[in-house]
Amino acid sequence: MPSRRTRAVMEEAKPDKLRMSHNRISIWQACHLKYRYYYIDKLMPKEEKAYPLQVGDIVHKLKHLWYSGELTVKKIDNIQQFVQSLYPDNTEETTLNVAADAGTLMAGYLRQFGTEDPIEIISSEVQLQVEFPNYYLFAIVDALGRPKDKKLWRVETKTTARMDSYYLNGLKGGLQGAIYDFLTEEVMKEQVKGTIYDLIVKTKIPSYHRAYAGINRQAIKRALETVEGVYQEIQRAEYFPSSRCFSYNRECDYALLCNNDTLQTRKEFYKVRAETPTEKEVKIGEEV
Repeated sequence: MPSRRTRAVMEEAKPDKLRMSHNRISIWQACHLKYRYYYIDKLMPKEEKAYPLQVGDIVHKLKHLWYSGELTVKKIDNIQQFVQSLYPDNTEETTLNVAADAGTLMAGYLRQFGTEDPIEIISSEVQLQVEFPNYYLFAIVDALGRPKDKKLWRVETKTTARMDSYYLNGLKGGLQGAIYDFLTEEVMKEQVKGTIYDLIVKTKIPSYHRAYAGINRQAIKRALETVEGVYQEIQRAEYFPSSRCFSYNRECDYALLCNNDTLQTRKEFYKVRAETPTEKEVKIGEEV
């Protein structure tokens, strides 16, 4: 396992170091060519983002506003403009549908937990980073909170579509959960008990569940080995396509380029992805 140096303060990654994240790793594992289009060529499709991802994004942002004390019932009832500002390329129909679904899910969540939530949220959207010899491992966790046991827990929101989803059955979190648990435990000054999965299930009648999962040392060990292995693969820069060309029940966003990578295709169907803004210094340890 590679050595590491904990960063309790977020800082801009050095130019010669990658910022490894679960998103970067998952894209690489899904398709090396997609990784090149997204991270090297910095291309994004002009078409709408997958509908389930939009709904999940809006719910996450609404929960952040709720944790921060900035969310009101009025804002939930009038989130169409909020959706439009985040997804300006949406059709009017998609914007209305996303607003309706996200608003319904969040309104139900507040009816269940809004008046007397047993979890005290300490900080929302916390940025965590640990420096390794060749890269940074980075994540933004949804929240840190204290339930009735007064211990520190990571709180992760998952919007799921089915009652038999992976998170409802296993509550292991997979690679993402292990990476986030590692970073939370490394950066926090206080011992972290584990993860509270805040599950928002989008069924005909939305349902809401909370489940607790303790730190899994073996999962963390495997996750760090995976991160190191993917980093080594990325260095070889072999950008071949995958045979898995569908996600969220639709064709991969980069299928057009994969089949016909021309300047005309790039100009007509894709746009250059904006650079991630330089992170401001955030003293993570002081927030707990």
